Amino acid sequence: MSWANLVKGAINQVKDSGAGAAIKSWLTRELADYGEVLDFNINSAKRSAELHVMLKGEHERLTVSIEDYEITTAGSEDFIIVKRAHASREWVNAVLRNFLINKKHRIPPQYSTMAKMVLKG
Repeated sequence: MSWANLVKGAINQVKDSGAGAAIKSWLTRELADYGEVLDFNINSAKRSAELHVMLKGEHERLTVSIEDYEITTAGSEDFIIVKRAHASREWVNAVLRNFLINKKHRIPPQYSTMAKMVLKG
């Protein structure tokens, strides 16, 4: 592996770590009514992410894996589209299919520049 690839990999790890912490903080607020976010990790080079949540009333953690996503722009707005994802609970897979996968989700303007920089790898 070349030095350039090693440096790029190290930079991506730092970037992904910082982005993961910021996204985990946001998810913690968004999912507080449903449970506790245990961790969130992103790999922008592979366009993947993994989330672990302890849902209220559950005894085992829920794992949600995003296996592919893309960032798109329409007019002046940016969107994220999750292309492939799955969860460790079948009913959550149905929620993902119905509300997340292959649907445009608007990135709020205040996060748009950062999201594009981080998520595009």
